[in-house]
Amino acid sequence: MNAKLTLSLDSKVIESAKKLSKKKGTSLSKLVENYLRQLDPLNTKGRKKSSIMELKGILGAVPKDFDYREERYNHLMEKHK
Repeated sequence: MNAKLTLSLDSKVIESAKKLSKKKGTSLSKLVENYLRQLDPLNTKGRKKSSIMELKGILGAVPKDFDYREERYNHLMEKHK
């Protein structure tokens, strides 16, 4: 069952969202609905199973001084030698 919702957003955000929805070939309402569905942890409909956030923490605790950017950089440098 559909219901109406009124939102107040920055006009630049609205214009950007309209362009995105047009580019994706969907309505702005559907775009917002899909986004809100992804925020609901109990909702798995439409969520990618390989989401990186589902893997977060899988290897255990990370040291406080761990630098993700540096590790990513090192990985990419090694990969593209």
